[in-house]
Amino acid sequence: VETRPDKGSPSPSSTTRSDMPITQRRPSLRNGRCSAASTNVSFQEPMKVADSAKDSAGKLPMWRAEWDAVHAKGDCPYPPHPPRKYQWLPCTNSGPILNAVGLLMWVPLGIVVFIVSLFLNLWTWFIAYTYHGGAHGLAASTTLPLSNRIIRKLFSLVDVCNVTELPKPWDEAKAKQAFDAFRVRNGFAEEEARILVTTIPDTVMKPEVWHKYRMTDLASTAKVHYVHVLTAPSKTFVVGYTNFRDFDGTSCFNLIKGFVATYYDGEAPLVRPTVGSPELDLRLDTENEELKKKLSALPALRCAVGTSYTMAVQYGRWLLSRELFDAFGCASPECCSVIESLSLEETAKMTAALKARKLKPFAHLMTTSAEAAKSVPKKYQVERPILLTQVSCQSRYYMPKVERNVCGNWLIGLGTRPTLDELSSESWASKFYTGLIEHIESFSGNAAWSFINQTVYGMSGYRANPRKIFWFNNYGLRSMHEGAGGVTYHWAPTYSVATYFLVCCVCVDGRMCITISSSVVPQGELQKAVEHMKKILIESAGGEALSTARVGLKAASFAAKLRHRTERSCAKLRRSSFAAATFGGAAL
Repeated sequence: VETRPDKGSPSPSSTTRSDMPITQRRPSLRNGRCSAASTNVSFQEPMKVADSAKDSAGKLPMWRAEWDAVHAKGDCPYPPHPPRKYQWLPCTNSGPILNAVGLLMWVPLGIVVFIVSLFLNLWTWFIAYTYHGGAHGLAASTTLPLSNRIIRKLFSLVDVCNVTELPKPWDEAKAKQAFDAFRVRNGFAEEEARILVTTIPDTVMKPEVWHKYRMTDLASTAKVHYVHVLTAPSKTFVVGYTNFRDFDGTSCFNLIKGFVATYYDGEAPLVRPTVGSPELDLRLDTENEELKKKLSALPALRCAVGTSYTMAVQYGRWLLSRELFDAFGCASPECCSVIESLSLEETAKMTAALKARKLKPFAHLMTTSAEAAKSVPKKYQVERPILLTQVSCQSRYYMPKVERNVCGNWLIGLGTRPTLDELSSESWASKFYTGLIEHIESFSGNAAWSFINQTVYGMSGYRANPRKIFWFNNYGLRSMHEGAGGVTYHWAPTYSVATYFLVCCVCVDGRMCITISSSVVPQGELQKAVEHMKKILIESAGGEALSTARVGLKAASFAAKLRHRTERSCAKLRRSSFAAATFGGAAL
């Protein structure tokens, strides 16, 4: 346990660039875009970041280095552990030459990947169903549907970061005692879970904390779980970092929830299942014969062939690309993130309106986040993204039945390939949600396929280019200890990971909290997109306002397409006129 009070530390105005983490000291981004040092910005609290970040012309800065410069002027200290991973790649995107080579090699590399993947999957299938009882036996042998060691190693490259704002001050000594009690109760060794406490002034706001503290590195602090508590006279920020190898997003929330409950109750809850534990040991339901049937050898054999084919198509195309490294926790330095939240009143009105329209919040949040993606300039859009969402097996297939307050990794990935227009359609999103629930409750379709993939072959996902993925997470209704006074909670992977659009929504203590990250959309455009999504959510309390906003967005999109087609037609006309004049002159 460490304590880092701000006494004696340099003030924000006296902080030099050499005091900042290495990612903050770079004079410009790697791709040669605008220098952060030359950005004309001013920081005045408690103004919103979107307002304080505007330059003298009233425009938002575009690139992340410029936002780094904005937040560098704030009163929040930088995390003491700068990132050490994934800073060595010289480029951020595949150039035209590399893309051309990738297209030419798509078929031959795809054949090689298919042969290798099919051989490995068939061998794994034979071993699993001959000696380990198949997918059912493997899943029933542990508390979690764990993947193989290679995939778990890849997951370990990903750190999940979350920021919880409590409207009450915390006592530093009590926070450290509570964390130690929670750590011991749940079987974490000292090197696996650690805490750091820092004193901050009241002028520090949540967007600044989120922006700065997503840049740290769990590997520099602890092996599994690390908590940084920022205490102010009237509020507290609890920043968590958790290894994605062992804990999914829900579990990261439950770890913070358990720590907060320990602080207020003085008694630590048990949230971490352990094999053989008389208190908490979750196992796959062995009495469910229907579950065994759907995890039998024949479905697993079909899964082996289908997975090999999908991997061949995906990795055959992207195996020689820079974007492939994003899948290994090596995202572009442009990777950015924005947070927003709705008030208690705004969330209550939105929920009541959705109930009146009989529309599920999952479908509504999916469509509004897709509208946000469509609101950015065309060059930052992916017209047909890969939709990825996740469902938990814990409360459905694992025994004994307990509340979803436990920590582990029970998520399986489900998805499809819609267009942005389909994603922004309430009818399409509602139909997708209905099918999702049907598959997970009956353990059929994509749910069974994904469970077998993860448990037997270790492939919870095999998308080779994350910059095509629209990753949507809605964690529904959650709550913290009532003594905390109502919190807001935001989470996402650290800057080492992002996708085209990574949407994380959760309603905590009656407040809708939204976090969107991207390695495609620049920071400034992403900020405007999230503000646009918040506006639609607030207006959705009345369907007419929401329809008006969508009609306006569609009209703007149509106008942009029309303008683009007109420009192309004019360019073709100019080329034709030039060719005719040249040919005529040559003939003469």
